[in-house]
Amino acid sequence: MTKIAVIADDLTGANDTGVQFAKQGLATVVLLDARQFSNGAASDVVVIDTDSRALPAAEAYKRAAEAARLLKSGGFAAIYKKIDSTLRGNLGAELDAILDECGLKLAVVAPAFPKNGRITVGGLHLLHGVPLEASEIARDPRMPVKESYLSALLAAQTKRKVGHIGLKTMLAGEDAIAAELARLAGDGVEIVTCDAWQDDQLENLAAAIVASGLAALWAGSAGLAEYLPAALGLSGGARRAGPVIVIAGSVSNVTRSQVAKLSERPDVAHIMVTPAALLTAGRRKAEIERCCAAAAAAVREGKSAVLASGYSDDVVNATRQEAKALGLDNQQTGEMIAAGLGEMGARLAGEMSLGGLVLTGGDIAVAVCAALGATGIRVVREVATGVPLGELQGGRRAGLKVVTKAGAFGSDEVLIKALEALQQ
Repeated sequence: MTKIAVIADDLTGANDTGVQFAKQGLATVVLLDARQFSNGAASDVVVIDTDSRALPAAEAYKRAAEAARLLKSGGFAAIYKKIDSTLRGNLGAELDAILDECGLKLAVVAPAFPKNGRITVGGLHLLHGVPLEASEIARDPRMPVKESYLSALLAAQTKRKVGHIGLKTMLAGEDAIAAELARLAGDGVEIVTCDAWQDDQLENLAAAIVASGLAALWAGSAGLAEYLPAALGLSGGARRAGPVIVIAGSVSNVTRSQVAKLSERPDVAHIMVTPAALLTAGRRKAEIERCCAAAAAAVREGKSAVLASGYSDDVVNATRQEAKALGLDNQQTGEMIAAGLGEMGARLAGEMSLGGLVLTGGDIAVAVCAALGATGIRVVREVATGVPLGELQGGRRAGLKVVTKAGAFGSDEVLIKALEALQQ
């Protein structure tokens, strides 16, 4: 019997939500017509595309209601309304349709998708840090979004009372969220919107919805959908792996572009390493301490971190001048910088619970492996052409997953692909 039903308003959204369940081992099927649904089909998750995002609100209501009507007798563990992470479409009308048809009294709405730069803070929905109404979404020729406050946008589209769970409650964790959901429901709120700026908040929200015991319609983007199976106990308790540490020591233009792309993500802290400071014993110790402390703070917040050696012209020139004053040639300089970066990676891997390491440059990879006492790397698979993922063999962190990449190699997105591969 199907365990989770999803109603999406467009096909790409149906697919990007469906894959969140499929990657956790749940058999998932996307249907282009609700009438194709059969509860006896051999699938754990059924996703129905109503193709209603760009329709008038009344027509969107009808299509969502039809899908809900066909699904409501299925006895699902959850019904999930997939909404656009930039709030396009008929969000209020379709929530109303499903709530009306299924007789549910509450919808919990969290459209944030932190991995793709969509977050909600203080009720304000942001795209890569920019309020929606100031972003390109406001200029969408078919479905412009002119309101950045999530609750206000929904209140203008629904007949139901809307409430919001803010950042203080989200920071307080699962129990506080569950209690606030119950309080709002008791006050007659029927649609609850939620702040979320990191994946941890979405994970806590999913657990809180279940813990609250409320019969709720789940609503969100692919971001919240990822945590639904584990919260319901349908994926063997699978959890997202821990944060990832990326060590980027190459000064190649290719690596610069890759680091810049990775650093755009709100769930990644960018820590600039001063390479000249790694050339003398006193400054070296202080620089390693500074960078490790910054990376450890990011990890404790649930973020990944990229430690990249500075590569601006000023930084490169300062490093050359320092090396010249110390009588170091280019090879010695490179080896000392690599050793310093390697020590950072090894220290963080030894002290923190991580999803893995991404190491750019053979000298960096060797330095980290040596510092951890690893005897080798067991190659597991390829995350991009010529970029392998493996597991450390021997040493203090045997089994730790690691991605290695040549410095001047790969597309701009390769570090993102590596990070996501380690987090799954």
